[in-house]
Amino acid sequence: MVNIFHYQDNNIRRLNIKELNQYLQKPEGLVWIDMEDPQEAEEETILISLMDFHPLAIEDCQKGKEEEGHLPKVEDFDDYLFIIFNPIEFILVNDKGKKQWEIKTSQMSAFLSKKILVTHHYKPQRSITYAIQMLSKNPQTLGKGPDYLFHLIIDDIVDSYTPILDNLDEAIDIVEEEVFKTPTQDTMFDILQLKKNIMTIRRVAIYQREMLHRLSRGEFLLITEDEMIYYRNVYDHLVRMSDLADSYRDMVAGLLDAYLSVTSNRLNQVMKVLTIISTIFLPLSFITGFFGMNFRVIPLAEMEWGIGIAALFMGLVAGWMLLIFKRKKWI
Repeated sequence: MVNIFHYQDNNIRRLNIKELNQYLQKPEGLVWIDMEDPQEAEEETILISLMDFHPLAIEDCQKGKEEEGHLPKVEDFDDYLFIIFNPIEFILVNDKGKKQWEIKTSQMSAFLSKKILVTHHYKPQRSITYAIQMLSKNPQTLGKGPDYLFHLIIDDIVDSYTPILDNLDEAIDIVEEEVFKTPTQDTMFDILQLKKNIMTIRRVAIYQREMLHRLSRGEFLLITEDEMIYYRNVYDHLVRMSDLADSYRDMVAGLLDAYLSVTSNRLNQVMKVLTIISTIFLPLSFITGFFGMNFRVIPLAEMEWGIGIAALFMGLVAGWMLLIFKRKKWI
């Protein structure tokens, strides 16, 4: 699906591809082209035939079909900037009958020039829906320039990270309580899943932080000086979220260490009990083995209360050993 918006004289109107071609012959006003899950013919017509974008940029753009997509980056092609951003979402997946929250990334590509913004993505994006709503309410959203409109899109993407980080914070609290109360094998799985999710956010945030830093420091002429302050604001938000992801990573690492310590301590307690039981039964096994030898004359063998005396003796030995363990504070 391709949506084409044309701004001129404080009015917004939609164009078709034929009208877009006419606009490119005599560009007046500003244009935003949004391509959501486009067909190959639409990509060839707009990206290659009409816009004549670089083949390498188009190739990277089409990597959005892959599950992870291309990592965030920005490239300067003189007449336009090619930018890749990675939105993330928190989705519920079913892994072998166990439901869990997992962070998935997608790819949104953009071609930014003085008068035209082209956004390209294979999955529906909340930020694009938000930008279209803003455009319908206020035509100046595009009238301020494609660089301003693109700032609104990436600002909404970065803002969408906040509830995801909040959900991770709650998940860490739940797992932390579980670690110190009733840790199980599933607890280890939850910790590793948290670690995977946080590393995904951190990887995306690092690349996007560097990219936004370049966009906000005046490196590219297509980002006007008036708009740089908006990009710096988005950059500041992303830095704070990146720092928060780093702190969550440290917390999860601490949870993993705590889980291993707790389970190791529980294992030591089990081994301690088993060792004490084995130690107590060692002399008892000797006694029963002694009286079980195949000789004609065995002490207490002919006595009526022989078995009782032997059992009493073994009980006294076991009690004496338990008393020694207690005094040495082994139990």
